[in-house]
Amino acid sequence: MTHQKPRPFSSDKNKLIITKIIVIYSTFFLILKLSSIFQGGWVMANLLVASPLVVLGLLGFYFLKSNSTNWIYALSGIAIISAIRYYEQDLVVWIHNSI
Repeated sequence: MTHQKPRPFSSDKNKLIITKIIVIYSTFFLILKLSSIFQGGWVMANLLVASPLVVLGLLGFYFLKSNSTNWIYALSGIAIISAIRYYEQDLVVWIHNSI
């Protein structure tokens, strides 16, 4: 009698948890950017930097409402969030200088 442990990345529960984290973080990031704008930050630059996370959040909300999970969404969401957080300050300045 051999009991095989399920692989950690094959569970739908893990995909659901990651999707919820992405949606919550996207909402938090949008609130953070709106707060920055109300405190005198650059409007267009901050909105453009927040736009990919808004799209991720809306897409994740759709996935949660339809009870479907997707590893491509989860992994690409993690990569996009990491990249935006790492390059956020440079992106805001670059966008502001370009506009």
